[in-house]
This record gives sequence, C-alpha cells and structure tokens, in this order.
Amino acid sequence: MPMILLADDSELHRNFILEVLKKEPLDWIIEAVGSAEEAVALMRHVAFDVIITDVVMSGMSGLDLVNQVHRQPKRVPIIVISGEDDPASAIEALKRGAASYVAKKDLSSRLGETVRQVLDASRFEQNYQSLIGCAHELRFKFMLKNDPDLVQPLVGLVQRMSDGMNLLESTSRTRLGVAIDEALVNAICHGNLELSEEEMKEVHGHLHSGTPSNVIENRRNKSPYSERHVHVSVGISVEGIKVVVRDDGSGFSRDANSLSNEYRGITLIQNLVDKASFNEAGNEITLVKFRDQKTQAAQPHGLQPVAV
Repeated sequence: MPMILLADDSELHRNFILEVLKKEPLDWIIEAVGSAEEAVALMRHVAFDVIITDVVMSGMSGLDLVNQVHRQPKRVPIIVISGEDDPASAIEALKRGAASYVAKKDLSSRLGETVRQVLDASRFEQNYQSLIGCAHELRFKFMLKNDPDLVQPLVGLVQRMSDGMNLLESTSRTRLGVAIDEALVNAICHGNLELSEEEMKEVHGHLHSGTPSNVIENRRNKSPYSERHVHVSVGISVEGIKVVVRDDGSGFSRDANSLSNEYRGITLIQNLVDKASFNEAGNEITLVKFRDQKTQAAQPHGLQPVAV
C-alpha cells in the first residue's frame, strides 16, 4: 500500500490536495505536514513511496526539501507543486532531482495521474538480475499500437535492464521512466491520435489507473489513426541508455524545442534526461541518459550510449 507524504505550509491548500487525492480509487496512505522541516523529521521514521511538496514555503523551501531528500540513503521520488507564474522553480526542482511537477492550476486534473505515473515508474521487478548483469550491450526495436497499456511494460523493461547492468541509481531510473512514459504518451495521443488539449484532460484521468479512455478507444479504431504506430528503438550499453520514439503523425509545425514553454511533457523530458532532441519533422524524439557516476567503477570514459 503506497505511502505518500504531503508537505505544504498552507492548511487550506493541504486540505484541497487531500480531497483531490481521496478521489483516487486506490488505497493510498497519506501523511500531511505543514513544513519541510516536519517532512524531514517524519521521513526518519516512515518509509514513504512518494513525496509531494509545494515549492514556496516558509522556512525550508520545497527546493531545499528536494536537496535534503537526495542526501538520504533511500531516495524517495518527489513531485513538486509550482505556481502558474513560477515555472522556473519547477524546472529547477527537476534539475535537482525531482521526478515530476504539477502546476497549482492543474491539481484537480493532473495530480492523481502524476502520482500514479511516478509510482509506476519507481517500481520494477529485479528478476533475472544475475543474467542481465552479464550483458554488455542490448538493443530492442518495437512497433507499438496506440495502446497506453503498452507504455508501462516497455518502461519497466528499460528500467529492469538498466538496473541489472548497474547503470542508474534508483532516482535516475525513476526519472528516466517518467521521461520515457511522457514521450510514449505524447507519441500516441498528440502524434498519432492528434488529440486536443481538451480531450487530453479526459485521457489524463485514465492514465496509470488501469481503466480505458473512451477518447483513445474511439479515435484509435478509426482511419487514418488506426494505421499509425509508435516506433521505439532502445540501445543500452555500459555507457548509458538511448531511446528513440517516433510516431506516424504529421509532427510539429514549428520548432519543437520552442514548445517546451507550452507543453508540460516536453519540459519534463528535457529536464529528466541528459539529452533530448527532436528530428526536423517533429515526430521523433531521442532521449539519452548517461550512466550515473557512482556506478561507473572501472568502465571506459568518454563513450556514447549504444547507437540505435
């Protein structure tokens, strides 16, 4: 049963977030505190699965809490909440190690789905650990239907392989998982199915919940959307991980990198991996995550992740 820690110095805001999370049809145990200092103290006695924190608080800030959590032996994934007029703080939190963020104006529609996303990305099986640990280089290519249920198995596969090869620490695996999740969902929903932002509000309510989205089901069974696929190439080596996601849609009509100010998913991806780039058509994104320094040991330096 997932344990969630909520830190926010506004009682009104805390109560609102608790009401949002209580609407989730899942058995989550939620502890709410009024400061980052209380959160740090509580973490010494309770093993939480996810932390949700406001960025701006009196005393220790949410950014300070991110730093504090990442000094602990068990690095718990953090979701930060930022004001609509302060996107820079959310980006700074991602750079410091947060797993995701939600703008305050989107709490009702996005918080539950974001918690589920981070929980899914932070869990993965450790079977076949010895066998995977012997691997030097792995390559996979997939042609996926426009089915969101295929996203988590693929994310889990990449995480399992990166863990077995001792490439990434737990925080990095979670952050990579969220980035791949966002890239795949964007390829399915925005790229192939061409869903509008209004339609995506309904979709976000179903992502990571195990329940089908009527919007997706109706669209993906119609032409031309039914003929489109998501093409994924994964290369994993002792130097790092490279994931290329391409959809069969028309792509972005303008510089895809400029969309980071408009689309939360792109902002997340660009701050969760070491490199993120688009092709000229805007229908393909390449994610690169280098091996964590603490896991490098005697491995060669200066090399790039395996080409895919």
